[in-house]
Amino acid sequence: MKRKKRTPIVFLLICLLLPVPGGTAYDGLPGVDIQARSALLVHAQTDEILYQHNPHIRREPASITKMLTALLALEHGGLDDIVTAEEGDFFDMRTGGSTANIAAGEEMTLRDLIYCAMLPSANEACNIIARHVAGSVEAFLEMMNLRMAELGGDNTNITNTHGLPDPDHYTTAYDVYLLMRECLNNPEFMVIANTEHIVLAPTNKTPEGRALTTTNHLITRRRFPDYIYPFARGVKTGRTANAGRCLVSTAERDGITLISVVLGASVDEETNLDRSFIETRDLFEWGFANFTMKRILSRTYQLHGIPVFQGRDEDRIFLVPERSVEALVPIYLNPEDIERRITVFEPDGVQAPVTAGTVLGEVRLIYGGRDYGTIPLVANKTVERDAREAIQDGVGDVIDNILRPGGSLSWIRWALLCIVALAAIYILFVVALNKNRRRRNMRAANYRGRKRY
Repeated sequence: MKRKKRTPIVFLLICLLLPVPGGTAYDGLPGVDIQARSALLVHAQTDEILYQHNPHIRREPASITKMLTALLALEHGGLDDIVTAEEGDFFDMRTGGSTANIAAGEEMTLRDLIYCAMLPSANEACNIIARHVAGSVEAFLEMMNLRMAELGGDNTNITNTHGLPDPDHYTTAYDVYLLMRECLNNPEFMVIANTEHIVLAPTNKTPEGRALTTTNHLITRRRFPDYIYPFARGVKTGRTANAGRCLVSTAERDGITLISVVLGASVDEETNLDRSFIETRDLFEWGFANFTMKRILSRTYQLHGIPVFQGRDEDRIFLVPERSVEALVPIYLNPEDIERRITVFEPDGVQAPVTAGTVLGEVRLIYGGRDYGTIPLVANKTVERDAREAIQDGVGDVIDNILRPGGSLSWIRWALLCIVALAAIYILFVVALNKNRRRRNMRAANYRGRKRY
């Protein structure tokens, strides 16, 4: 009996621990071959997730960490600041790690240090940046974690500035997307992240200057031309034994910007190709091939008609969208198939005057369980008030209110009835009084006549 009771619980725990399979955002689309541990493809303009695979599973991000280091440096430091490398900046460096061969005592601008961190993925540059911006690496780590929390990265914990292996240093594909979305809003970041090659200015320790080339082979042919993707724009690679091959990138085509996050990819055993580049390129190609921007609601659509009372030459108006709506949707989608849930604020009609553009309702657009937003509905034309009809209606309303039981002016009816009743009583009283007066006069006349005879 105990075993039978435990079985469902054990089964549930196993299901929760199993990786979530990848999936496209819509039914009816072809699949895409993604073997990375986690992956995400998002439309940057609308935050619409087009593809996801284990987006909330915690992973070591390796040098993807340097995106956050660079962003904070750009937000809090002066790019032309002269920074001197110190011996203590190299405290956690490891043999074989990525480096720009910066020496203790070397003087560089903060801008050039960011280039070192982002292009060749120099680990020592990150610690130098951190100490300069925050006063210490420890203080900078607090800034990093706080910034991720501000972005909504609830599954991220940062323990170093560069991404060298640490089991307590983790994030998720979704949190990395949140970071990338913020980086897109920083023009200087995107310029640096999309730089293929640069020669930095000479320094006191490197008089010939530094030639840096990006490790992101999607945007350079200098080392591995097989990976190049012409629509890619940056951003950052990363790899360790634990993290696998990682790549965050964006791509722009036909006015569409996509964000791709690939964590934990592998090296193909047959071709020896780094699958982080292959799968990122495949995600971009799949996204651009299967989605397009379409107008799903036009400003000219007359979605609903309502009566107008006391309108001059008009007794009806139509509600139209306040603006046209465009959205990234599957190429097969007919905008007419999108459900329109219309709410009219005054369904029985409105009183003139009505001004074109007045909000009188709203429409919610839904397809396949996805909400494309709620758009105000406005009057399609201006309708002036007909004064003569308004007066007639006003008089009619007054009379109706007077005569209708329970009307707002029904007290007038009762007052009139009381007046009529009082008038009737008064008339009856006067008639009776006059009748009595005539009788007395007649009696008096008869009495005088008898006396005379």
